[in-house]
Amino acid sequence: AKSADGAPRPNTERISSTTMSKAFTCPALSPAIVPKDSEMYAKMPKIDGCFKFIGGERLPFSGKHVEVTSPVFDEATGARAVIGTLAQMTGEEACAAATAAATAWDRGQGAWPQMSLAERIAAIENLCVELGKKREDIVNCLMWDIAKNSSDAAKEFDRTMDFVKAVITEIRADPTIKQGMAAWTEVSGVCAQVRRGPIGVMLGLAPFNYPLNEMYAMLIPALLK
Repeated sequence: AKSADGAPRPNTERISSTTMSKAFTCPALSPAIVPKDSEMYAKMPKIDGCFKFIGGERLPFSGKHVEVTSPVFDEATGARAVIGTLAQMTGEEACAAATAAATAWDRGQGAWPQMSLAERIAAIENLCVELGKKREDIVNCLMWDIAKNSSDAAKEFDRTMDFVKAVITEIRADPTIKQGMAAWTEVSGVCAQVRRGPIGVMLGLAPFNYPLNEMYAMLIPALLK
């Protein structure tokens, strides 16, 4: 197209949404299906999430729950594989959990915030030992829950454990994390020491694609600082 003076005129014709959708339509792939007579099918997890964990205790839950489904389809049903159940907490349970956490914190006088750094590190290391015993189960759940391959699921677990070890190594080397004054130090006639410790209740929310790694990347430093 040209303007009145003969110069080229930009094309201002609108492209319809229908034309756009046709131009950028991607082929639909069939869902991944695990044959019911396969070894992988036999390892399909069945996680019972119908409970509540409040105040350090696993408690029964009688409220509503939902099925947790995998992106992988179950050949036996032709639908997304059901790999567990999850309790649908209400505001009452949420408040109870927050209250229990605040009680455990006790304005810095609770058992955990009053522990020495060495004691908290020992507790985290014991946790990692127990998690290591469940490595195969956790990797399998990651595969079914997010449709990761075995290599990527295993890497997420191992990278998480490596991260925890790195955090512990760093904080052991310098408890102040480069802030200085780990030991009693006199500054302008005043003796001071920097002692890091838990400072309150935290809420962590991990994304669906790296649930283990992202949660522990928040949780472990918060517990040790």
